[in-house]
Amino acid sequence: MFDIKYSINEMLVSDENTLLGGTKAEFSRDTVLKIEKAHYKNQFIRGSWHFVDEASDLSGYIRRQGYSFGGSKDLIVNGNGNNVWGLTEIVTHKDVIVWQRIYLPKGAFISLEQLDLTMGHEIFHSILNNARLFDVQERTGVNQSVSVHEYFTSRWEEQYIMYRRWEKLNLNMESFNTEISTFKSFDVLKPRIQPIFDNYLKSTLK
Repeated sequence: MFDIKYSINEMLVSDENTLLGGTKAEFSRDTVLKIEKAHYKNQFIRGSWHFVDEASDLSGYIRRQGYSFGGSKDLIVNGNGNNVWGLTEIVTHKDVIVWQRIYLPKGAFISLEQLDLTMGHEIFHSILNNARLFDVQERTGVNQSVSVHEYFTSRWEEQYIMYRRWEKLNLNMESFNTEISTFKSFDVLKPRIQPIFDNYLKSTLK
């Protein structure tokens, strides 16, 4: 079919010193559905959960982009060798979402809290995609990739962790992505994303 496009959003692992005293999580669909019902009810639409404990659980498209599964942490590994907590695969037709999949590797179930945070991060990507506010990435002067979506997900993560009182768990969350705000693409998307962000924050902080 013409005009079919695939894209990927991911949640990178950025802190090796993480997950102190978290709650044990079973690697199962039931675990995910309980978290979804408790904190993200009716948020993830036109999408499905996919669980990864071997490379074949990743789609052919994702594998062709250099992603694999494994390492010492049972996480998804991207083409740059970085570990990934969760990943959203998006399929669009003429810029309209056909479907989305959120991939959750076995290693993301290291605690209920880290799994919850990963799910919320990826669900927010899916909400922006459903609104046709697809991610824009830019390159800084030192050739670092920065992202409009990640600017907002990092701020949601901070607020969510504080609300749940998980600060002492030292959860793996993104560092603030500030340099993207100097690009024109950010100025274009921010007025459209901000109200969606505000609604998502309000809905999850309860």
